[in-house]
Amino acid sequence: MTEYKADVVKALKGHTSMETAYLVDDYPYGFRLRCQIRYWLEFKKGKGFRFWSQTSNPKVAGLVWNKPKASTYIENAAFMYLDSNGHVQWHGLGIYCDAAESRAFRDAYGEHINPEWLPVLEQRTSPTGWIDLKTAYEKIRDAKKAEPAVETVKYEINYGGGRLETLEVKK
Repeated sequence: MTEYKADVVKALKGHTSMETAYLVDDYPYGFRLRCQIRYWLEFKKGKGFRFWSQTSNPKVAGLVWNKPKASTYIENAAFMYLDSNGHVQWHGLGIYCDAAESRAFRDAYGEHINPEWLPVLEQRTSPTGWIDLKTAYEKIRDAKKAEPAVETVKYEINYGGGRLETLEVKK
């Protein structure tokens, strides 16, 4: 898998709800109109992290917000940032990342994560956390791949009178 390197110019911390969202005042709305957009990153225990955005409606007088849009959940860790173009982005660590990718994420982006969410990342990267569990899983998986495959054939023998026996024979 190719390594993803986030173009972090500024980490956006503390934007964890609609009320504390990061606000961009000049955002395109269709072809000609301009609006406001706000971004935040939420965490729900048992589900994980997800990225939200919500635009204002410039076709209505006053400040009226459209329905917010949410991403899918990502389980282990996430952070929001501004890239070199000034655009709001987010990056996260999912359950399908291997142990090496998880370690690289923790080392490269741990400082960008909201302080209140650091215990979630630390729990995932602690001695009995995510990275160690993933490493143990990969060792077991690789050991099983290295074992030679032994084929067995199962035969069911019916002796009659309700007596049934299963016999396994190695090829």
